Amino acid sequence: MRKLARLIGAVLLLGACLQMSGCWDMVEVSRASLMTGLALEPGHDGRILVTLEVLNSAETMSVKGGKGGSPSQLYSNEADTIIEAMIRMNEHLDRMLIPSHIRVIIVDERIAREGLDRFMDFVQRSRYVREDVTLLVSRGTKASDMLRVAYPDGMYAGFGIQSQVFNYHNNWGGVPDSFMYEVAQSAFSPGKELLLGAVTLDKKSDKEESVENSKMLDPQTLVRITGSAAFRENRLIGFLSKEDTRMVLLVTNQLKRTTISFPLDGQGKYAAIRLIRYHTSKKVRMIEGRPLVSINVEAAGLVASMDDNLAIDKIHGYEELDRLASEHLKECLTATIEKMQKQYKVDVFGFGEHLYRHRYHEFMPVSKEWNEQFAKAKVVVQVSVKIERSELKSRNLSRNKVEN
Repeated sequence: MRKLARLIGAVLLLGACLQMSGCWDMVEVSRASLMTGLALEPGHDGRILVTLEVLNSAETMSVKGGKGGSPSQLYSNEADTIIEAMIRMNEHLDRMLIPSHIRVIIVDERIAREGLDRFMDFVQRSRYVREDVTLLVSRGTKASDMLRVAYPDGMYAGFGIQSQVFNYHNNWGGVPDSFMYEVAQSAFSPGKELLLGAVTLDKKSDKEESVENSKMLDPQTLVRITGSAAFRENRLIGFLSKEDTRMVLLVTNQLKRTTISFPLDGQGKYAAIRLIRYHTSKKVRMIEGRPLVSINVEAAGLVASMDDNLAIDKIHGYEELDRLASEHLKECLTATIEKMQKQYKVDVFGFGEHLYRHRYHEFMPVSKEWNEQFAKAKVVVQVSVKIERSELKSRNLSRNKVEN
């Protein structure tokens, strides 16, 4: 019994010692800084300019609150590679940088046109950078300027931009999810090209950005989502509008929710339909050396607003709305597909990937030239929108009577 008691005591003592041991790579919080944003721009002589957004935790604490200072600080460095520029940030920064909290990476348009492969290797190889980081392309402005925008309530730019993209994607659909792992997926997904979110700046004055911008009723500088950036073999070739981006998401079943406004028979009068669910089915096959793509969209929605006194308390009123909404959505979808075929000639819809998965033997002979095949493909679009109900009112609030 005495030996057993000694053995148990030794095990308990060893367990206590293990619990008190520290991490080999532990860093004191007071000596570390969290990176929350990363901007990549072309530097001098072929080098890359890296700008980091570093969190100022004292200004973002919700319990004690800050003193009105900036929630983050920006540091820039230039080197031949991203990792070298980041490590050398301690030339003018006293704390150790921790990259595991990066929320957004913004790539300058000029770099994106050269190609993402060279610059994305580090962030994809690093075990600290998460795969769900939001990856965006700056359009017509410097990528680092996006991180200089001040947001209210002590929100730093990295979190503010990521939240803006998330909410816009979920509520209207004018921007793709645009996560970093999609770069790797596009490289390993034959028959589908990369599509990332695009942002720019709306500036009302040439004054330098400050925290006071977030305290104004009319902010002088805002980050604006412009749609998406289309790539070919990881090289930027052009930008899509918010409306075209929404149609791409509709085809790929990535649209969460959206509202469609379409004209009524009356001139200058519109109706708005809130889509509550939808499903897009695709069929792709090769016929006589030419791809044939069939798209069928079935959607259900409710009436959100209407400028005219259409009798939606009657069956024929809903049937008329169904027809107008279906025709309008079909026109928009067809126009977007034709633009991608004639102007950009890249398959961002994943038609080639669908052919690869369902008709492998038909895809492989044209796999190396699929974008050219997509440009000459015949696309047949069918859209069926069914209006299930209206919001609170079934009649337009006007003095005119609804015709029966």
